[in-house]
Amino acid sequence: MGESKLKFVYIGFFLIIATIFLGVFGYVIIEDSSIVDAVYMTIITISTVGFGEVMPLSPSGKIFTVVLIIIGTGTLAYTASQFVDYIIAGELRNLFGRKKMENKIDALKEHYILCGFGRMGRIIAEKLEANNVPFVIIDPTPRQSETAETEYLFVTGDATHESVQIKAGILRAKGLITVVDQDVTNLYIVLTAKGLNSDLYVVSKCAQEEAYSKLMWAGADKIVSPYTIGGQSIAQSITRPNVTNFVDMALGNTGYNIMVDEVVIAEKCKLDQVLLKNSNIRDHGIIVVAIKKNNDAFIYNPKSEEMLCSGDTLIALGRKEDFESLNNYLTRG
Repeated sequence: MGESKLKFVYIGFFLIIATIFLGVFGYVIIEDSSIVDAVYMTIITISTVGFGEVMPLSPSGKIFTVVLIIIGTGTLAYTASQFVDYIIAGELRNLFGRKKMENKIDALKEHYILCGFGRMGRIIAEKLEANNVPFVIIDPTPRQSETAETEYLFVTGDATHESVQIKAGILRAKGLITVVDQDVTNLYIVLTAKGLNSDLYVVSKCAQEEAYSKLMWAGADKIVSPYTIGGQSIAQSITRPNVTNFVDMALGNTGYNIMVDEVVIAEKCKLDQVLLKNSNIRDHGIIVVAIKKNNDAFIYNPKSEEMLCSGDTLIALGRKEDFESLNNYLTRG
């Protein structure tokens, strides 16, 4: 919308320049005036400033001047109106857009806050959106991405400041992800976030090994080193290519519609106090790889006699539609 309005402003300026050339050309041809006199006559005519004529006008020159006044004033009025409309409409659109976004952020609960909208931040935002996880982005660069502020909830500011995190709903948030470039900035963000909300689940990016322990002391629950993960992935692709291909497939990095997901056994769920072999999970095309028990203990490759209890989390492998089928089964009556 803003670009379409700006196009009309450009058209207006083009018409003004064309009118000036028309006036100069007309005075030179009709009145045989010099270029300087023709420019002067054209400018004072279309601007209607009221200065006197620099030369006597013939009847043809007077008719041409009248026509030039009509064209010039009309062109100036059109350009001015388009320019004002572009400025006012743009400001009002930004004002109402920011207010609407602030209202949406204020209504969020149990959401995540993503600090940093660089290359890694964009990937995280895409994944969160694909999984319908509510989140707010904090980045210091104003309007860093037009699409970001259009598609995502966005707060412009320094994420190390308490006021900015509060504006993003830190007090109501479920977790925070910080992936800015500098480890020291990530450290300050974690300290600020944990100081405001101690129950927050915090994931932080870490570039330097010496920053790892500091982020742990600051309260980060999960620390990810892109260089370490990248190096291990490259090495695994050489030493265990089939394993790497399977992991990529499970993480959704290939064209296969297979994913690893979590299934939480809620209270009064159909699977509560049911043996794994009697759970009918396999009927939905899902393979249970591990079970995280309510006491945080992990059971890998659980046996069919394993009892499922409320609070357990199943780590399972299957297709997206398989998980949707299972969730529909668990939420029905």
